[in-house]
Amino acid sequence: MGIGNCRIVAALILIPSCFCSGYDAATDTITSSQPIKDPETVSAGNIFEMGFFSPVNLTNRYVGIWYNNVSATKPEWVPNRNNPIADSSGAVTISEDGNLAVLKGHKEILWSSNVSNRVRNSIAQVLDDGNLVLQGSSKGIILWRSFPDDETARSFDLSSAVPHLCGRNSLFPIKFIA
Repeated sequence: MGIGNCRIVAALILIPSCFCSGYDAATDTITSSQPIKDPETVSAGNIFEMGFFSPVNLTNRYVGIWYNNVSATKPEWVPNRNNPIADSSGAVTISEDGNLAVLKGHKEILWSSNVSNRVRNSIAQVLDDGNLVLQGSSKGIILWRSFPDDETARSFDLSSAVPHLCGRNSLFPIKFIA
């Protein structure tokens, strides 16, 4: 094989790996430039997944975090529980003020983390314990979290139907273990 052919083979091997390695590094994060749109998901260590789902027999769309090995209709956390999306136009992004936001279409904010401190370049990340955190531009500074503490995030038992933090009379049964 000549030098020209070796270069072609090397390029065919290296170019796809460059694209894939960039994608793998960000599969658990949401940024303003890298939102998730229905039906996309983000995942934390293949334990938890965050994305859009519809409860059984309903067409409305919700954002949730669920165990990867359990149906998306049994979510751990649902931010837009009171504001479902009627179609697949939903997105989760970092808004201009640095908050995590669930959008209907491209503009209508249905839910926000409502952090009062404006932070540029914040990111949201699904952690291995299922907690979704909003961080400042440098990782480690947590501005907001979906569960009040790490212990709460690790204490779920999906076998019983007890309403979750997101509201009473929920369509999304979750049980806390104290």
